[in-house]
Amino acid sequence: MTDACTERYRARVTVGPELYGFPPPETVPDLRWLGPDYVSVLVHDLTQGLLRQDPRTSVMGVRCEGEPRLAPSVDPAGVIRAHDACFPLQVYVQDGAGRPWRLRGRWTYSGRELGTRAASITHFWQLLSAEGI
Repeated sequence: MTDACTERYRARVTVGPELYGFPPPETVPDLRWLGPDYVSVLVHDLTQGLLRQDPRTSVMGVRCEGEPRLAPSVDPAGVIRAHDACFPLQVYVQDGAGRPWRLRGRWTYSGRELGTRAASITHFWQLLSAEGI
């Protein structure tokens, strides 16, 4: 990804944590199943998960460290019915006691039965490291 793409996306973000390194939504059509702005969805879901652990947590920034790993699966008719999207992230937070942290991990969305009434999307965070900064 070029810096121009990063800057173009960053210019759209005016409220909330600083966001870096995410491919602009229009350049990743394979993520449309997450909605028109997958980055906002991801940051919202990630923030809500952190707030459940510590209601006074503040997310300061989120950096996507590389291209998301996309893994679609097709049904016998060739239609994508399942899709996983894994994002390598650094998340900068301030905990409820005011201490700053850098969390490194993978945020994954798993979409199942996409395009049907039984469609579901789940997500999970795999923490790889946490260090005070």
